[in-house]
Amino acid sequence: MFTRYTSTSLLRLAMLGTLGAAGAPACAAITYDLHVAVNYTGATRGGVPIPNETHTFKVTQGERYLTVQDKKETTILDLVTRRRYQIDQASRSYVRYSMFDTIGYRLLAIRKKDSFTPAYGVIELENNLSLEEQARTLTESTEGGATVLAVNGVRMASIGAGGTSVSAADAAMFARVLRNFGAHPRVLTRLSAQQRLPAILVTYHKQIEGYSETRTYTVSAVKQGAPAAYSLAAYKPRASQGDEIDKVLDKAAVDAAPPTAAARQAVEREIAQAHADNRPLDAVLGLNEWIFSGGASITRTPEQRALGKANPEVIRLDAVMDDKKTTAELEAANVTLQDLRKHTTRKQHVLMLFEADNLKALGRYREAAALYAKALQANPAMASAYGGMAMALYRSEDTQRAWRSWDAGRRISSGGEFDFFGNVDQLEKSLLRDYPEFF
Repeated sequence: MFTRYTSTSLLRLAMLGTLGAAGAPACAAITYDLHVAVNYTGATRGGVPIPNETHTFKVTQGERYLTVQDKKETTILDLVTRRRYQIDQASRSYVRYSMFDTIGYRLLAIRKKDSFTPAYGVIELENNLSLEEQARTLTESTEGGATVLAVNGVRMASIGAGGTSVSAADAAMFARVLRNFGAHPRVLTRLSAQQRLPAILVTYHKQIEGYSETRTYTVSAVKQGAPAAYSLAAYKPRASQGDEIDKVLDKAAVDAAPPTAAARQAVEREIAQAHADNRPLDAVLGLNEWIFSGGASITRTPEQRALGKANPEVIRLDAVMDDKKTTAELEAANVTLQDLRKHTTRKQHVLMLFEADNLKALGRYREAAALYAKALQANPAMASAYGGMAMALYRSEDTQRAWRSWDAGRRISSGGEFDFFGNVDQLEKSLLRDYPEFF
């Protein structure tokens, strides 16, 4: 269940969402090496024990950005824009993500707490996701010179003696770095309160698959000072790759932009020609497509409206666009939409968008996301399609790509006549309000 946030992926994506600049205390820029050793107990894959792992990162805690770098990847967090840049060193390319995707995913994960076994309870889940479902009690004891931290009696961490003195803000930033690897919020609060980077920190974890992990963090080579800002000048956005959804999102990361006056003129000519050729279905779908692309409404003449009202295909389309509540109604509507594809010369992708909406309403989120992507391949400018695909991805717990899709759609529809993204705007406001520690 938590494959995405078990140690391997967490360490690979070390900075998957920490904090934003809003409300964050200013900190002195520092750099340090972070070595992480992960030891598994009882962990197997295909009957073969999972080998222990070691990872080394160079961390930079700037005043308005944060970076974590290993031999293959560099992650940059822009603490002002709340964007995360994942850089592949080999290709010298990057993907831009939203910092909202981390807390979005973790909240979806924690909602499944009622399905856990007695060996993997809510406290273990809180420890892995750095979220607290209810108030817990932190207790401290001393063992071999180290401070042992327990939450409601469950051993969570051990802070070794020694370390490097830093400002309170830098200590808090370090605790937020660890949030991405997974540590209980009570442990993170304790780390934030001390003005030092520990030389050694050990955290203890259980995973839902039944095995345990011990993660040992070693901090060394702490230095004051760092560049005032980061730069992406040496890198380029990633070329389209992966599955069809990734390809659409990679392309949108470069090309997504509000519609132009020239684009509107082209649409007006296309719609006029469709009416002149007695293709009212193409005209109606073209009008919808333009609205979905963030464009302002285009007014039809009374003659053009009459042509549409008399057309049997337009009548069928209008019928299936009414509110549908039952599974049978949604499925029947999609049969009609698929048949209508045969009656349009160039707007099949708009019908796919309607069909994907129905699949999403049916709870068939992966199918819906794939069909949205297919529609966007035909016209990458349909902002509302990015919104629909994002919601389907979000409900599939694919929050990384969901927010990439939401962001693409918002870049297209920014300042437009119709608001397709009020839902995610409100979601982000609530996340900022309720979980400021992630920003």
